[in-house]
Amino acid sequence: MNNYDGLYILNIQGKDEGIKEAIETIEKEIEGFGGKVHGTQKMDRRRFERVAGDLDSGFYVNIQFSVEPDKIEALRGKLALNEIVYRQFYLKQEAVAA
Repeated sequence: MNNYDGLYILNIQGKDEGIKEAIETIEKEIEGFGGKVHGTQKMDRRRFERVAGDLDSGFYVNIQFSVEPDKIEALRGKLALNEIVYRQFYLKQEAVAA
């Protein structure tokens, strides 16, 4: 399994009470692909520097997890179908020598 940092920008316009449920949904999707969530960091709502559409801000969440490398694209595709996930970015973590 590889370790990843996933940065998710959530579309929660007018529904701040849905943040917890949205994060739980993402974590369940990761676990559904055989992954393991190691930590979650809520980063707060931030305004976008460049507004390209109706959405002018999003709630940022960073999730550290591990999953098999061949599952990351399937996870990305599945979360792209979720209307609350506005953007998603993944950074593979290098193994730390012990």
